[in-house]
Amino acid sequence: MKTIPYEIIKAAKENDIEAAQSIVSFFEGYIARRALCSYSDDSGMERQFVDEDLRYLGEIALYAAIFQFQFKEPPDDFEP
Repeated sequence: MKTIPYEIIKAAKENDIEAAQSIVSFFEGYIARRALCSYSDDSGMERQFVDEDLRYLGEIALYAAIFQFQFKEPPDDFEP
């Protein structure tokens, strides 16, 4: 599983626009999947599309989460 490096999260939290955008791009596929909507066309076929309003709200929620993220100090016996 790919993860976002600590340095990028820290930079994004400190208002580094490029770092925040890299986090959003990391999650863009997930956000798009969560924003999928379905409908049946005239011939009865099930179709899906990304609802752009839902995708936008997902990105806004992610930006809010980035800036509200709280770092915790590791325990004294932590060894990297």
